[in-house]
Amino acid sequence: MRPHAEEFAKAGGKLAVVGNGWPAMAKSWAEHVGFPPSVAVLTDPTRKAYDLAGMKRSVVLTLFNPFAFARFIRATLRGFRQGRTAGDAWQQGGALVVQPGGKVTYRHVSLGPGDHPSPADLVAALKRTFQRPSASA
Repeated sequence: MRPHAEEFAKAGGKLAVVGNGWPAMAKSWAEHVGFPPSVAVLTDPTRKAYDLAGMKRSVVLTLFNPFAFARFIRATLRGFRQGRTAGDAWQQGGALVVQPGGKVTYRHVSLGPGDHPSPADLVAALKRTFQRPSASA
């Protein structure tokens, strides 16, 4: 997502990344990845945000998912390397587009490691969100 942070801003949104490790872990990871200051890097060690967002937590999805192995190979070939795991290794992530006020207009629930929507899909969802007439209009 880092290379696409400005696309989110141009589409009218703000990119936020939420982890589940401790604050020091999130800070270290954000510095390592090199997110620009416009990206909010947050963490929720309790994982309540993941539960509220409907994200999955599963050993089976993490370890015994045949797609996860294929995604691992693809990421390795593209130069990505998995570092030391910080936080809950079984917690799967996802992506949300959330309007001011909290209405979720797009949700992707990851079904294993490496299962992410493309940045283009997220930007398109963000643009659709801001093109909709507001409920108060």
